[in-house]
Amino acid sequence: MESLVSLFFSAYLVLGVVATLYAIVFFLLSGLTLFDQGKKRPMPLRYQCSYVFIMFLMMPVFYLIFIEEILALPRHFQAQKQKTAKS
Repeated sequence: MESLVSLFFSAYLVLGVVATLYAIVFFLLSGLTLFDQGKKRPMPLRYQCSYVFIMFLMMPVFYLIFIEEILALPRHFQAQKQKTAKS
């Protein structure tokens, strides 16, 4: 039973690390955070570093809470690209 629980938590954390890396790489490439809802806002370098650091520390554990926002990142990015193309 202990090995089953250990396997479950290991799998949960591995998926969390994958989701975290996806969100961080997306942030580095597009500048969109999970919490901006598709609106890129200017952010000082210290806030960008803090965002990445906190994401590395907290996101692997709490990624399920934010799974909808993580999955919505590409849609927000496409919407932002279309908005800037129209301007």
